[in-house]
Amino acid sequence: MFMRIQIRKTALLLFLFYFIGQGLNAQVKEPEQAQVDSLNTLFVKVEEKDLYKAEALANDALKIAEEADYTKGIADAKSNLGTVSVRQGNFKQAIDHYFFALKLYDQLGILPKAKDYVAVIVRLAGAFCLEEDFDRALTYSQKAILLSEKNNYHELSGIAYRVKGETFRGLGKLDSSSYYFESALAAFSKSKNLTHMGSVYTDIGINYYYVKDYKQAFLYTQKAFELIQQTNNKPEYAVLLHNMGEFSYLMKSYQQALFYLDSAQYYGEYFHASGNLMDTYKVKAEVYKALGITDSVAHYYEKTLQVKDSLYNDTYKKELATLQTQSDVYKKETENKLLSKDKRIAELYRNLAIAGIIGLIIVLGFLLLTQRLRIHRRVKDKLEEEVVLRTKEIFRQKETIFHTNLRLKLALNGAKFDSQFVHNALSTIQQLVLEQKTQEAQNHLVQLSQLIQYVLEKSPLERVPLKEELQMVESYIQLERLRLNNCFDYSITSHAAEQTKIPALLLQPFVENAISTAIASTADGQQQLLLQIEASNDTLNVVIIDSGKNRKKERRNKYNPLGNQLGQERLDLLTHLTHKNHLAIVEDLESENGSNGTKVTLQIPLSGQPISSVEEFVNENS
Repeated sequence: MFMRIQIRKTALLLFLFYFIGQGLNAQVKEPEQAQVDSLNTLFVKVEEKDLYKAEALANDALKIAEEADYTKGIADAKSNLGTVSVRQGNFKQAIDHYFFALKLYDQLGILPKAKDYVAVIVRLAGAFCLEEDFDRALTYSQKAILLSEKNNYHELSGIAYRVKGETFRGLGKLDSSSYYFESALAAFSKSKNLTHMGSVYTDIGINYYYVKDYKQAFLYTQKAFELIQQTNNKPEYAVLLHNMGEFSYLMKSYQQALFYLDSAQYYGEYFHASGNLMDTYKVKAEVYKALGITDSVAHYYEKTLQVKDSLYNDTYKKELATLQTQSDVYKKETENKLLSKDKRIAELYRNLAIAGIIGLIIVLGFLLLTQRLRIHRRVKDKLEEEVVLRTKEIFRQKETIFHTNLRLKLALNGAKFDSQFVHNALSTIQQLVLEQKTQEAQNHLVQLSQLIQYVLEKSPLERVPLKEELQMVESYIQLERLRLNNCFDYSITSHAAEQTKIPALLLQPFVENAISTAIASTADGQQQLLLQIEASNDTLNVVIIDSGKNRKKERRNKYNPLGNQLGQERLDLLTHLTHKNHLAIVEDLESENGSNGTKVTLQIPLSGQPISSVEEFVNENS
């Protein structure tokens, strides 16, 4: 909602700039080497305060190190330049710098055991995460974890775990993300770094926020606040208190929300945290709106707009104040000169004309300067407006590319079909022909052709009537039943409207999984397969029950059926595209006589954002 989530890219950057002391400085150095190391060390001290000065220091260190052929100095300077690039948002350039530094460290041979080397691995993983190259982020964060734990670098191990947790959060895998955040917490606990521990607690709380478990999100944020209090890092209070206030609001604990938001407002105003104040005012307005206090709602909405305007105007106000001061000083000096000349008019008649000319030149110069400043300001405003418009266009195109990619993945998923099933079905029909069961073979061959035609014509990007989807599924079941010598019976019961629209090709993979994993691998007696469809509110519940082996136990085996992979992948992609959860819940069934079975419940939303139509998808790719 309005929460200022601290574990964004900027928060991750703070961990990437973890400073590691020089590990190979015991030997006597040449003056140039000592100068390079001094510049690299000074870089760390000024980097957070003055990024431009830090960049100049890193470039100076690189130049001197290259002239002196000082390999380690070049590597350290390249690593520092990578840090500058990350801070500037140029993640690709940062990755190039880090790779160059690693290459030089590898040439030195002994550095893989040093903190310098491991720190660059961690920063490289973080840069890949910020660049959203999640595969390589996972690879390098895991490498950093192994090196850190091998050498007992608890701080670096914690940071690497945290980068991995951030990466899984970027992939939408919040369970894995929370697992690695817990690992980071354990590593930071060993080094007793309260600041890092507090940040990780905040990370975990945000994961709970994403799954709408606001109570757990509040508790973890509260733990983070308690740790930050021990460090007396008061500038962080405003953010954590704001988050606790918003979580309380989401839990409808309005008085508790106001308590934390009032505290967040106090620290935000004290430390001039305008961005956080704007969000705090906005949430307070929502709380008062929920309480029905209209005057307070209007008051805090007005304060929100004031802070928002000030964020954009502060820079211009500072520049205007500077120019005004310069103008006042200049005017004062001019007035003093004119007064001095007035006192000497009686004695300096001959200089009167010169004094007038000088005054005229000064006035004209002032007017020209003012006009020039006005023109410069107009050009600057126009350029800034153009930058804002282009930035918005870039973000819009990025969003379009992201959704197009999801639709391509879903379309590709729908094109996949189990070739082994087709082979088995044809073999079974061939056997019927050999047994001279011509009519039965013909019927099943028609079923197979209709099934293949349905798979080829339909796309997961379109919705089809429930009746058509069930006809396709029943054809598939009958073919599988024929192949398995009628070893199971089936029943399809629907209490939903036949024209209910659902995503095409969604049910077959789960039915395939039930038959191939549970029923086909069970040799005892006649098995049962039941399909029950019911519509509840805005959700279509599809229950698939088989009497075969337990499915959860089968998951521990190495064999993972294609149907299971396709079905889960389709649900995940549909969830991303429609912003509605498409779930598959698997339950093992046990009865008193010991018989096993599995119940799979599919929850398919019937309303919400529509899947992009096939026509739109075709037009975008034509």
